[in-house]
Amino acid sequence: MNDNQQNGRSDLSDMLTKNRERRMSEQSIDDILNSLDNDISQSNIKKSVSTSSASLKTAEEEVKPYNPAAEIAFSANDNDEATRLMQVAEKEQPVHESAPNKKTNDRQASSDEAAEARKKRIRQKKRREQYIKQQKANQTRKTAIQIFLGVFLSVCIIGLSANFGVKLLNSALDFTGIVSSEFEVQVEIPENATSEEVAEILADKGLISMPDLFRSYAESKDADGKFVAGTYTLSSAMSYSRLISVLQPESTSAIMTVEVRIVEGMTAREIGELLEEKCVCRAEDFMEFYKNKMDVYSFEKRVVENSMKFYQMEGYLYPDTYDFYVVNELAEDPNYEPDSPEMEQELMDAAEVAAQKIYSNFNSKITKAMYKQMNEMGLTLNDLITLASMVQAEAGTIEDMSLVASVFMNRLKNPELFPSLESDVTYFYVRDEIEPYYSTVKPASSLDAIADAYDTYTAVGIPAGPICNPGMDAIEAVLNYPQTDYFYFCANEETGETYFARTLEEHEQNLVLAGLA
Repeated sequence: MNDNQQNGRSDLSDMLTKNRERRMSEQSIDDILNSLDNDISQSNIKKSVSTSSASLKTAEEEVKPYNPAAEIAFSANDNDEATRLMQVAEKEQPVHESAPNKKTNDRQASSDEAAEARKKRIRQKKRREQYIKQQKANQTRKTAIQIFLGVFLSVCIIGLSANFGVKLLNSALDFTGIVSSEFEVQVEIPENATSEEVAEILADKGLISMPDLFRSYAESKDADGKFVAGTYTLSSAMSYSRLISVLQPESTSAIMTVEVRIVEGMTAREIGELLEEKCVCRAEDFMEFYKNKMDVYSFEKRVVENSMKFYQMEGYLYPDTYDFYVVNELAEDPNYEPDSPEMEQELMDAAEVAAQKIYSNFNSKITKAMYKQMNEMGLTLNDLITLASMVQAEAGTIEDMSLVASVFMNRLKNPELFPSLESDVTYFYVRDEIEPYYSTVKPASSLDAIADAYDTYTAVGIPAGPICNPGMDAIEAVLNYPQTDYFYFCANEETGETYFARTLEEHEQNLVLAGLA
């Protein structure tokens, strides 16, 4: 063995010794790492894995697996034997698995933890979304409940208010005696009848609908026990005050009635004076019920108030024969003036009862067929009654009424040639019914404006309102006027004969025949 070989073996022995020492050191480090790994708690695993990975990296760098070939290559790069031994050692060197397995386990643990964290976040997100969804659903149900309760309470309040309003209205109508249709009935009042007994009798006859209210009112008027026994003819249009007055011995009104004939063509003022003459009521009190609407009967909905009309209800006081109660004080003294508010109210009640009876009659006379017919003709109720009042005032016979109506309708159909109806009776109404009483009635419009609206020599088309109260013949004449080519007419005041003409020339000849020219 030469010196070089001996030196090489000596170096190899030293290297093997060092390798054994390093192996022992490596074993010690592995034991330490395993011990540390066992002591790390589950809650701090991320930090421990990071620290362990760093320690292993350091251990790998400081204590690598023993490789004698590498040592030989490092010490004797030029030694062929060393090179050979190194190659053999590399083939025989076992793979060190401690450190790589540890790193793999740590990475796996970190990956599992991250996956678990992601799952946890997903579960939390789903729970949060579910919570929000539930909250929205709860809010929706809460809102729906609130809306339902609001609607329910509103309906209840409206229902209660409507019910209360209906009861209040019915009480007012019953108290004042305002009815849609009037009737009369005989009533038998027994001896010493109390207010409660009288109220029940009146209710049974249909004269009142609220006996408790009547009883309370009678007691407030100190009428209990003071009713006079006997048989009475009472009207459903009588107010409580009027009923008590009739049934008491101190009554200001007699039980007797009077027959009143309202003639076709009478004005509202003339009818009021007739009622006062018959001791039914005072004319001034009655005027309050034709100067303005009562708003009780269905036909009144079609009566449009007009500032140019002098009396809003002129034309609707239906001509007929009526039976009215007589007021004793007016029978005893035509100039009687009441000395108490109670008596003043009773006189006003008497006028109201009379007006209700007349309007109720008109309301029953104008049928649905008539309303349909006037609508087809393009006429309002005011137009119909106004034209009928003019026909009533102009013509003396039913035949003449139809022909006069045809003249008016022909002129209305030809407004270019005949813009005005030119009826003398409208001028007479302004002269006799409007001008003398304008300061008493005090309408909203000026006298000149109202006069022009009524005078058909000035007004265009149909005048502002009726000029009298027409009967059914005049109303039917307008609704069923004949087809003629007449545009003029005139009448002989002495003979009552009426002449009709197609042209102005014919009309002028008729004026001579009628003694008007």
